Amino acid sequence: MLENEMLNHRLDKVESDIQILYKKVNDVTLTQVQSVTKLDSMLVTLGELKESIEALKKRPSWLWDKVIIALISALCGVVVSHIF
Repeated sequence: MLENEMLNHRLDKVESDIQILYKKVNDVTLTQVQSVTKLDSMLVTLGELKESIEALKKRPSWLWDKVIIALISALCGVVVSHIF
């Protein structure tokens, strides 16, 4: 009977250790899933940023130069008209 009790005790101990190990593995798996989800989201955002940068690069810079020249000319016209 003593041997039976000892085996039952050891089995109970092993079962509790397995439950603890399973919980730890499960927690690690959940954490990894969350990390992968965040990484996927970051990669999608990075792709969108790259597309936006490429779209801005394709835009002709001379258009912005014309806008800036028009603004400077308008400011100069206002200054000159106030002086004279």
